[in-house]
Amino acid sequence: MKRICALVLCVFALNACNQSDPDIDKEEVIDEVEEVEEEEEEVPTSEPITTNIRAFMFGHSLMVHEPPAIATPSNETTIPHWIHFLSDAAGYDFAANGQYGFLPQHQNTPPISQWGFDHVNSAWDSDLSTFDQANFNTILLTAGNFIQYQPATENYYGENFTPVDATANIVNWCLGQEEQMTIYIYENWPDMASFLHNDFPPNASEFEAYNDYTRGEFHQWWLDYQDRVREAVPNGDVKMIPVGPILAKLLTDINALSGISMTELYEDDTPHGRPTIYFLASLVTYMSIYGTPAPAEFVVPITVHENVRDNYEAIVSFIWTELEAFDFDDGSSRIW
Repeated sequence: MKRICALVLCVFALNACNQSDPDIDKEEVIDEVEEVEEEEEEVPTSEPITTNIRAFMFGHSLMVHEPPAIATPSNETTIPHWIHFLSDAAGYDFAANGQYGFLPQHQNTPPISQWGFDHVNSAWDSDLSTFDQANFNTILLTAGNFIQYQPATENYYGENFTPVDATANIVNWCLGQEEQMTIYIYENWPDMASFLHNDFPPNASEFEAYNDYTRGEFHQWWLDYQDRVREAVPNGDVKMIPVGPILAKLLTDINALSGISMTELYEDDTPHGRPTIYFLASLVTYMSIYGTPAPAEFVVPITVHENVRDNYEAIVSFIWTELEAFDFDDGSSRIW
C-alpha cells in the first residue's frame, strides 16, 4: 500500500510537470519513482518443489563453523541453523545431520552423525541405526576451497584419485542406501589469504579481486566439477548450489551490503564467516533445496547485520533471480 500511494503521488507530480508547473523538477520526480520501486521490492513467490527435507551434509567449516572465534548465542555460524528457522517460518519440515571433513575423508563410508544443532531436528543417530534407516532425501556435499589451482579431474597431491573420483564414490554409496535422493554440490567461497598483501582484513581493492575470482575462475572450476561428476554418476540427480558466486555478487551489487565492514562479515582469511555470511549462504541454500523463495514474513534476527535485515526483500529477490538463471547451455537448470 505504501508503494502504491507513493507512486500515485509521483504520477500526480509528473502530470503537474507536464502542465509546466515551475515548482516541480521532473527529473527529481522520476528519481523518486525509481527509489520507491527499489525500496518497496517484494519477495517473489513460487510453489516449492518439496516441503520436507531430510538432509545429510558431507561438509566442512564453510557449512558448519563451530565454535566461531566470536561467540554467538546458538549455531548462527552454520547453515542448518538458519535453514531451520526459514523453513519453520514457511511451515516446511527440515531435519539435518552431517560430518566434518574433506572429500578424501568423506569417501570413507559409512559416515557418522557428527553434527547436531540446538534447534535443528535430527534425522539420524548413527549409534542407534544405520544410514539407510534415516530416510534421507537430500545430500549436501562440498569440496575444499583451496584446491582450485588444478582441475577437479587431476589427482590430489600424493593420491591416486581426483575430487571427481571421491565425489562419485560418495554419491554412489548414498544412492546405494536410498535411490531417490537429490544430491547437491554446495559451491562454497574461496580461501582469501592469497589475495591479502598484509594481514586480514582485506582492503577494498583486495576484496574486489577476491570477489572477481569467486565469480570467475573459481566458479568455472565448480561448473566443470559438476559436469564431470554428472558424467561419472549418470544415474545420480547431481545439482549444484552456487553459494560463493552469489555472495560475491550480493556484497558488491547491492549498495547497502557493500557498506558492511569485512570484520562484520568474516573473522579470518580462510575465510570463516560471521553470522551474516552464514545467513546469506543459507538463503541461497534454502531457496535451492526447496525450490522457492525464502518466506516474505521471515523476521531476520539481530545477530545478522542490520543492512541485511533492512534489505531482506531485495536480497531474496536478487538471489532468486540468480538461481532462476543458473542453467546448463541447453537451458535446463543446474539446480532444479
